[in-house]
Amino acid sequence: MSSQNMLRALWFFLLGGALILSNLPAEDWPYGAITDYASNHWFHFLLYAIIVAIPVTVWKKKYRFMLSLVAVLLVIALGSLQTFMPGHGNRSQNAMPDLFGVAAGVLLGLNLRKMRDPHPAAAKAKPPYRSSGVI
Repeated sequence: MSSQNMLRALWFFLLGGALILSNLPAEDWPYGAITDYASNHWFHFLLYAIIVAIPVTVWKKKYRFMLSLVAVLLVIALGSLQTFMPGHGNRSQNAMPDLFGVAAGVLLGLNLRKMRDPHPAAAKAKPPYRSSGVI
């Protein structure tokens, strides 16, 4: 399995985990196990930074920002939905660390991509036009 496929699998796992764990009811046993992490702003910041940095680094240009936009919309949607869920009043305060994590993930992903491919445009560009000097 290539490293890009492993990163894609990790991205789907993290995104699915964020979706499932953020919508757990407050009374069930899984939420009790993650309650310390659910209210930690650094955990939310790092989670969304990783979720956004992976597609920006791995996927092609037309998909990477679209997938990052999906993560931003996910943050906004989950933050607004959690206000209506019983027992989740304090979890809606995690929207700002999530959005800052998304911004940090885009910047991190762009830097990692630039480190991986330092001059992608120069390698694909046409050679400069040379005049033969004959008129």
